This record gives sequence, C-alpha cells and structure tokens, in this order.
Amino acid sequence: MRSIKSLVLAIPLLALGVSHAGDAAAFGGCFHEAAAQPSAIPAVTGHRIILSVAPTKTTLWDQLSYTGTPSSFAWVLPIKGTVEVGLSSDALFDNLDTLTRMNVGNEGVTCLYPSSCVYGGATGTGFVLGSGTATNGPYPVTAYASAVVGPYQTVQLHSSDPTALTAWLAANGFAIPDDAKAIIATYVGEGFDFLALKLVPGMPATAIRPVRVTTPGTTPVLPLRMTAIGAPTTLPTTVWVMGPGRYEATNMPDFTITSDQLTWDYAKNTSNYAALLQASFDASPGKTWHIEGAEPFAPKLLQDTITALAKINAGASGYGAGMDSAAPKEAEDDLAALFGELDPTSLWMTRLQGQLGQQAFSADLTLGLSAMQTPVSRDLTISKTTGVAPVCPVNPPCAETTSAGATGTAGTSGAGGSSSSGGGSSSSGGGSSSCAMARDGGSPSMLGALSVLAAMALLRRRRWSLS
Repeated sequence: MRSIKSLVLAIPLLALGVSHAGDAAAFGGCFHEAAAQPSAIPAVTGHRIILSVAPTKTTLWDQLSYTGTPSSFAWVLPIKGTVEVGLSSDALFDNLDTLTRMNVGNEGVTCLYPSSCVYGGATGTGFVLGSGTATNGPYPVTAYASAVVGPYQTVQLHSSDPTALTAWLAANGFAIPDDAKAIIATYVGEGFDFLALKLVPGMPATAIRPVRVTTPGTTPVLPLRMTAIGAPTTLPTTVWVMGPGRYEATNMPDFTITSDQLTWDYAKNTSNYAALLQASFDASPGKTWHIEGAEPFAPKLLQDTITALAKINAGASGYGAGMDSAAPKEAEDDLAALFGELDPTSLWMTRLQGQLGQQAFSADLTLGLSAMQTPVSRDLTISKTTGVAPVCPVNPPCAETTSAGATGTAGTSGAGGSSSSGGGSSSSGGGSSSCAMARDGGSPSMLGALSVLAAMALLRRRRWSLS
C-alpha cells in the first residue's frame, strides 16, 4: 500500500440561526471509488487544522494524512452557503508547528566557571461537473458551484432528499457505505449542503496541494459525524485557532498539563509527561482535547519565513506549483487569508491536540472563546526530580602566567601589592592571582576585562524532551 504524505482540505464556516455569527465546518467523509481495489482504498491517519477567526469570516485549512491511492477517493464535506476555495501549502503547517510546539524540560544543573579563569573559544474518474441540475440521472441534486482549483475538481451540491444525494454520488462512481447513508440524511435534514473534492483525472500523487476555504461566520464547528466515514479507530488531530483570545471546545472536555504535575527522572533522562498525557486522554476516551498552548502570537515571524521561502525556493515553499513567478503572490494571498483581518495587537494562538475515537464522532465539535482568558504556556520547566543529578565537572587550576619585556620600571611590592618589570606583572602576598588561557602565540593583554567576563559566565546545562 502506498503511503502519501498529506492531502490538505479546508472546510467553511456556516451561518446558522438568527445570530450574525456563523459556524464553520471542517473534516469530512472519505468516499472511495466503487471499482477501487482493496489495496487502493484510502485510510485516514490524521488531521492538522488551522482556523483563522476574523471579525466577519473564518478561513479553515485541514491537512489530512492518509494511505491509499489519492486518485481513488474524494472528500464530501458538509457546508452551508457558497464557499471560496483557494490553494495553500504544507510549508504553512510545518512552520506553524515548529513555532508553536511544546517544550518540556528540567531545570538542569548550573555550573560556574572558576571566577579567576578565562576559557578561550567561541563562547481515476472525475466528477460530472457543471451548473444547474445534474444531468446524469433523475436525481434532484443541484450542483450550484463547480470549479477546477489547482489539481482538484470541486463541486458544491444541494439536495433536500438524502437518498437523491447518495444516488448522485453512486452514479458518479463512489461507493456509499451503509453507515454513511444515515449520516448524510442527518446533515441534509439539518439544511447542510456538501462540497466534494478530488484530484483531476490523470493528476499524479505529487500534485496534491493544500486547499483553504473561506466563508462568512465566526463560530467554528468541526462536523465530526461526517468524519466518521473512513476514519480509523483513533484519529490524531491537531487544531490551531488564530483569533482574538483563547479558544476551547465548548461541547467536549479538555485539559491542560502544568509544570507542577511533572517530574524529571535523571536515571531515564526523561519525564512523566507522556504517561500523564495518555492518562488524561484515557480519562475521557476518544473525545477529550489537550490545550497545548494558548498565548498572544506575533504573526511576523511566520509571515517572514513563508514569504522568504516562496521568493527564494518556490519548489520547497509548495506555492505557485513550484514556479518562481507565481509562488510569492500565492504565498501572499495565503498569509492574507490567515492574518489579514486579524488585529496583531490582540491576536492569540490556541493549539489543541486530540486522539479522537468513535465517542467523538457522535456529535460535531464546537469551538468558542474560553471564559478563562489566561495564557497556557507551551514551555514546561520541571523543578521536581528523581534520581541522581549530574555532577558539575571539576575544573583544573589555572597555571600561573608571567610575562617579561626588554625594559620596564620597577613597581611597588608588598603584601597585596604588585611588582612589574619590563611591562610584565606578577602579584604575591595577600593579593589575588590571575591567569588566562590563550592560544599558541596568544597574549593575556585583555586579562582584566576577560576576568570580569569570566566571573559572570555561567555554564547552564538544560535538558529538553517531549517525552
């Protein structure tokens, strides 16, 4: 079975009820072609999602990891209203992950340099596309928006009859599992439309690109019921929310881990973080979320990194289909969708992680601003330890250093005094002695300044781990 790195989809926000705030749908059901060989049937292995919640709209990116043949399946996603689809890049996810990942480590042992010494060196088939009523059968399904976006065929479908929609999907070559029929019927009954997306026929797996979707609305909802179609027993999911504060799941449990819950084991050179994390997930199996971090976020570093990558190496950036002339503009559009309508002075990033199971797929996930607008640190420094701590090295004593010149004048001598001749110096009595480590042919002429710096130097050994 061939393994594909990722397929990135983005699903929109939905305007519901009488409020001006809308809901956003993400995830979706995985449908494979009816004629697909068993070895080619795709299997979802994980999601990474970015939500940008602006005052009037929300943009959502969904990076899907899977195995199988990418041309053999499509995603059908519940939506409301017509959505705007654009292209994104895996580089956006990878760099955001790097900037916001958790750091877990112990305080370590601090060792001082000797105060009087200075050490040298550097410190398959496509959709039937079109507008109007579908013409491939007597099914009352309206394809009200269709387009080719990069390597993808997309179509947005409306039907008030769930059996008509499943029949349309079947007529277009998709196998409809029995459990999916009931899920589709529920969404149709709730007034949802659907967005379907798959690779253009003949496109290779290497053509897979991230897609973003924007729609009006400010209340994100992830339709986990639809995600159950084609999902594994456990679905690892990471969600980033960019918005005006700390976000959380409003209809599912969540938890945080703090430094005072952790212990560092010097013998194993690790902490109890991984065990505590799994125990917290097991407390509400399949449906709880770990808030890994929530804090003010400065977008400039991510913006500068993506912009520079698109200009310098279009292929590595994932933008513009690898073309130098197109990549910078496409990256600019993607970053504008992410940050363009967000106030950088009040922007927060919330990062959540879930290990989703069937328990979570019984209801859609709603995200909202937390009642507790306090930061959740991503940097956990552990003070409690077990085992024997490392021992600071014993530094050798400094060798006495003297220098003599051809000429000089006598200095003073005495207890704590100094004597110099020929430009050299030495000290004796109750005074302090000093020494310098120099390279071959070097001179300790900067001894006084360097001694002060050496006295201030700390050698701090800090161990970092995600375990």
